[in-house]
Amino acid sequence: MRDGILGSGLMGGKLGTIFARAGHEVVFSYARSSDKLKRLARDAQGNARAGTPGEAAKDADAILLAVHWSRIDAVLKQAGDMSGKVIVTCCLPVDAGKHETHHGHHYVGSRRTRKESSTRSCSSDFQHRSQ
Repeated sequence: MRDGILGSGLMGGKLGTIFARAGHEVVFSYARSSDKLKRLARDAQGNARAGTPGEAAKDADAILLAVHWSRIDAVLKQAGDMSGKVIVTCCLPVDAGKHETHHGHHYVGSRRTRKESSTRSCSSDFQHRSQ
């Protein structure tokens, strides 16, 4: 299976590493530095590499969207056309200061991702936020 990781922070980095060690082909993308992406790929000890969001999405069977809520639009734009892709998001709808969780149908991660990426298949998982 080929997995594209859009967002290589705590969630994307850890889940991508788990996927790579389970035998998946993984492309880590969207981090503050390319060095971090290269380190994640090397440390994953599997078939993983660093790339751009477009490279991560291009040949992926599944895409993990793991960025801060405020960066969804930017990473989806960089990823390009994801029509027909399976997308799993762990983006929690919080304000920029990470203090308040937004509620209501405008803030459902999978709904926003489907709208912005033109995909029909999106699952919003890992949506728990402890206080």
